[in-house]
Amino acid sequence: MRSLCAALLLTALLTACSSTPPSPDLPLATTPTQAAPKLGVIEIEFRATSSQFQATAPRLLTPQALTDTDRPCVVLGSSLLQSTVDFGGKRYMQATFPVTNNCTTSLQNLTYVAVRRLGSNATLGDSAITAMNTFGGTAAAVSLATQILPTQPMYGSRTTLKVDQTTAGLQVFDDAAGGELDALQAQVDASGTTYDLLPYGFVTTTTSGSRVIPVGGTGEVTFALSVPIQATANEDVFSFRLLVSAASNIVTSVTQGLEEQDAAGKAAVELRAAALPGAEVRTLLGPALTPATIATGSRPVCRVRTAGPRSAPTGTLVNTQSTLTVIAPTLPSILGGTQSQPSVTLAANGSQFSIPYALQTLTPATLTVTNNLVHPVASFPLQRQTATVQGQSTLAASSSCAQTASVSMRTSPFIPLGGGETHTLALKSDGTVAAWGGNASGQTTVPAGLSSVVGVAAGAQHSVALKSDGTVAAWGSNSNGQTAVPAGLNGVIALAAGHISYHTVALKLDGTVVAWGSNGSGQTTVPAGLSGVVAVSAGWLHTVALKSDGTVAAWGNNNDRQLNVPAGMSGVMAVAAGAYHTLALKSDGTVTAWGGNQFFESTVPAGLSGVVAISAGRYHSVALKSDGTVVGWGYSVPSTVPAGLSGVVAIAAGMYHNVALKSDGSVVAWGQNTDGQTAVPTGVRAIVP
Repeated sequence: MRSLCAALLLTALLTACSSTPPSPDLPLATTPTQAAPKLGVIEIEFRATSSQFQATAPRLLTPQALTDTDRPCVVLGSSLLQSTVDFGGKRYMQATFPVTNNCTTSLQNLTYVAVRRLGSNATLGDSAITAMNTFGGTAAAVSLATQILPTQPMYGSRTTLKVDQTTAGLQVFDDAAGGELDALQAQVDASGTTYDLLPYGFVTTTTSGSRVIPVGGTGEVTFALSVPIQATANEDVFSFRLLVSAASNIVTSVTQGLEEQDAAGKAAVELRAAALPGAEVRTLLGPALTPATIATGSRPVCRVRTAGPRSAPTGTLVNTQSTLTVIAPTLPSILGGTQSQPSVTLAANGSQFSIPYALQTLTPATLTVTNNLVHPVASFPLQRQTATVQGQSTLAASSSCAQTASVSMRTSPFIPLGGGETHTLALKSDGTVAAWGGNASGQTTVPAGLSSVVGVAAGAQHSVALKSDGTVAAWGSNSNGQTAVPAGLNGVIALAAGHISYHTVALKLDGTVVAWGSNGSGQTTVPAGLSGVVAVSAGWLHTVALKSDGTVAAWGNNNDRQLNVPAGMSGVMAVAAGAYHTLALKSDGTVTAWGGNQFFESTVPAGLSGVVAISAGRYHSVALKSDGTVVGWGYSVPSTVPAGLSGVVAIAAGMYHNVALKSDGSVVAWGQNTDGQTAVPTGVRAIVP
């Protein structure tokens, strides 16, 4: 391993250990204004001898013609730390300098960004490297310029190479047109005719770890680069300069570099991010990256340009081909046509990242997204809607390594099943309703000519149907006015009926709720001002609503604390009300329950996950999983799921029974059968939502 001596100097300052002349002085930027302080374009020189390594204090250019107002207001002082280590065919060089903010405003995320100089005095190989010479005293091959790459600061530890986390400051930027790098470019050369910024640099921090350098305050910045070691000492790079520009950045980010893609590196990156509230983590897609070593919550960076223009890079730090995948929800949620947002991932080298996505125009209407829910803006007549989901990594948007992928999805207002006290309803594909079980109050006597139905709900002894024009039909017992649909009610997109009670609830397109029927416990007294609702469910003496922000509202009887929504409950995508308990399905596929627990109906099975739909009976609960299986808990008769039941796409719980719809349209029911409520008529096929 050959030893190395390097001095890091700014611009014209050279040490006496070389007679190599400096390059011409750099052009100066225009005079700054107070709103845009002059931060300065400078050269950092790395210089070596054959016997030692040292860093010399940098000095600013101060030619006679330079006035005080022309001088950059950010000043680098004498180097504080410097080191070099040879490892794996590369020479890692790093040095830390103090930075003083003499500007008239504080500077956030002050970063020294790599610069390509254009024109007759262009940087070498379209990189940020200038004045490159070898130990043999000749100009180094221009091709080596694109092989001098930014790194995190490194040090040797026995036979390994480790990142110096105390000075780690490598930053990579969004290189897409109109993105983060363009905002930095505007501070240096908005026209792009003299300088073109490259999407990497080194950020300044204070000794306390802050990224804000106050007026008159100081910070530190560490420049770290790797240089390829050549076949002979004479061919090795003796000196070179890195052209950089200081720029402030409103975006706070932390980069997981190529040198920290193991368990220790992952933990260190996460600690760096945790110390900077709101910081975005960016992970370079290096060959050593595995799913287990990706920093939590990080964004993928599949290419970092180190030479050449954005449109045709000639050098890169990473350039990893990747595949974008979009996974649409496997099942539509039953309640209100809402469903969880699709999952969009970027896969590279076996690693996967969740990334932002776009929801394209629906047919026949448009799609709105609120928090964790996808909710269709209904068009009447109500009908199934389809859309295209697309995703793309923002940090990779300008490169070929991330393709835009799309997949079709559908949202459905169809609610195909209903379970009451002793009867069951199914919505058929022709828009008519099949009903069976107890009929003491006419609840299974479907009105003649009823058609164009898109949803059903079963109460204790009454039934309701949502028609495609947004109106409601009801039949059966009216002992408490539960089938007395309010005059003029329209614009309804979902219904709920208390399957052990005597009230009905309607959700309107505008996000408001209308309820009628029994109100002994206030279950039909909708809270004043309630809006933004996307799903409703009716229990015995209480009612539950899911709001578009993923929170839950509940009203009515609270004897068993069924209205006591857990503090901080959010990210909910479906709700279900039982007799004395309430269920919430969260966007992560888990279920939360509260309220009565006489038969353990609120004791969610340990480890239950992957849930896409829920329903609640009197003393039991059921959940539909994404694999088409059903899990039940609580009162044993209805919660005992038939062995081998699979391929389920929708569920509904009655008082003491359940009904499930399979992907082929067939219906399965189980539980109490006192009135034939689980005896599905031969040939019944329900619509698959």
